[in-house]
Formats: sequence, structure tokens, C-alpha cells
Amino acid sequence: MHAADAEALRAQAEQAPTPETLAAITGRFPFLLAERVEQGDSARSISTMLSALGETATRRLLVLAESDLGPPPVAYAFIVAGSLARGEQIAGSDQDNGMILDDAFDPNRHGDYFSRLAERVCDGLAECGYAYCPGDIMASNPRWRQPLSVWLACFQRWIGRPDPSALIHSSIFFDLHCVSGQPALLENLRAEILTQTRSSRRFQGHLSAAALQFRPALAWHGGLRYRRDKNRQHTIDLKKFGVTPVVDLARVHALAGGHAAVGTRARLGRMREDGALSAPQLEALGEAFDYISHLRIEHQARRIRADAPPDYLLLRSELSTRQQRRLRTSLRVARQAQKRMSRRFGSELFQ
Repeated sequence: MHAADAEALRAQAEQAPTPETLAAITGRFPFLLAERVEQGDSARSISTMLSALGETATRRLLVLAESDLGPPPVAYAFIVAGSLARGEQIAGSDQDNGMILDDAFDPNRHGDYFSRLAERVCDGLAECGYAYCPGDIMASNPRWRQPLSVWLACFQRWIGRPDPSALIHSSIFFDLHCVSGQPALLENLRAEILTQTRSSRRFQGHLSAAALQFRPALAWHGGLRYRRDKNRQHTIDLKKFGVTPVVDLARVHALAGGHAAVGTRARLGRMREDGALSAPQLEALGEAFDYISHLRIEHQARRIRADAPPDYLLLRSELSTRQQRRLRTSLRVARQAQKRMSRRFGSELFQ
């Protein structure tokens, strides 16, 4: 029955005749999340479902835009980054996307077409509930709408002359997925990226140092580290200080190994093959990632049911004593994995 609900929404989104109709359909996505949580579905299955629906909405906006603007003058790949690329999107996500254009692109002849196409898609996504990226990492920004050769030059610069502060922001582009257009453009880019990341110890050290900017929410004495919000309530940001530490360390290991996997779970699997962690350590890390993700998505479901915007700020009052204990254990596992990553890549030398 659950699969039928998601499939029905996906089918409706694929046939939406206008962006406005599509926005009405995507407006139901958060309630589907809440229903799935109440039925006991896993955080992994729910985020996979929401990611698939987000991809469908993006593709439909591209189809609608191309039907008005005409066929693209040169080949392109519309790419997404971040949680959507990893198949880990949940409610309240903003949009992170871009375009890889064929090198036949001529800005004088083709620039206006792709500018208008990108604007329509990004504006449409905003109407569908995917907020504009605060950092302007969107295809509507000309900086992220470039020919393949320009993208290659960007990655060569990030990898060849890494700067930790810049890598915190650019690391989002090491998680990419093509949702429409010519996948070969991204495949060519990814192949070159992985060749370089696998061979550059300096880049690996800098990227691991950047990954340590977000550490699990643990106090010096080992308890949970809460922060007071504007209402003086104690909260934990389960994105920045829960999920992100695991996502980031999995990315570091995947790029160092030259693995094309993008999803965090898939990357953890490749770490097992590389011998980065023992089988018990990886099993514990996977369980920790799943539990933190579970708490985050349960929190979102409660806010959706209360007609509040979904966020990542878990209140201390939402956690039972047992949940606090298990969350502490999960965050400690993530912290230990960070320490092993730091030792392997010499992170302290690049901080």
C-alpha cells in the first residue's frame, strides 16, 4: 500500500501539465514522510523514496521548460548534489544543482537558452518546496552552469591546490548525480575526478581535515552536547553534528579509494573492501548512521504533524532516557571513526 502511494504521487508528478500543478503534488511529499514514519518504515527507505520523488519533480520541470523553450541547442547534463545525489533527501531540503554543458557550448549563441532553462527549473523547484540554496549553488548561477572543460578545471584546482576552508563548501560537488540529459558528461567528469583524488595524498589530507569541521554532538565529558536556541530550548542539530560527520568521512574514504559510489551506505560498503575499518567497526558505524537518521526523520514527522516546518533541530525534551543513551553511543561510534580517518590521512597536518 505504501509503495502504491509513492508510485501514485510519482506518476502524477510525471504527468503534471504545469509547474503549479506539480507544486500541488510535491506539497504532499512531507505528509507521505510522516505517514511512513508512523507505519514504522526505516529512515533509509523513506529518504530513498523522497529522493526518487525529488528527481521526478526536477525532471518534470525540465520537460515543461524544454516544451516552451524548444530542444536544447547542445547536449547537457542536469546534475544534483548533496543529499539528493546520495539518495538521502528528507523533508526541508534546499536545492543544490548545476549543469554540465557540452564543450560545443557557445555563450553568445546558446547562453540565453540555458539561462532561461535553469531559471525556470530552479524557480519551479522553489515553488515545489525545495528552497533556494543559501550559497547559490544552483544551475541558475552561471558559475555552476558551465561546459565540461570548465568543470574539469574547477575540480583540478580544488584537488591540486586544496584549501580547507574552500573544501568545506566545494565538497558538495564531490556528490553528484545526473537526473536528466546526457549522463556521459557526468561520467567523463567523475572518471577524471576519481583518478586525481585517488593519487593525491595532499588532497586527501585536506579533505579529511575539512571533514573534521563537523564533529558529533558530544561534550568533553562524553555526554550529549546541546545548544540553546532563541527560545532558550536545548537542541541538537542532527544534520550538522549527527549525520554529516558520517557522510563526510565516508566521502573522504570513497574519493581516496577512487570509488564512484555516492550514497553513504554504498561508500561504507567500499570501506569494508578497502580495509579502512574492520567488519565490526563498519557494522557499528552503519547502525549509528541509521539510528541518527531515524531520530532525525522522526523529529521531522512530529513537526509536520504539528503543521510546523520540518527542520533538523532535535529538542532534548523529545528524547527519552533510553534514546539519549543510544544516541550517545551512536555519536561516539562516529567520533571514533573520525579519529581513525584522521590518523589514516594525517588530518592534523592540514588543519
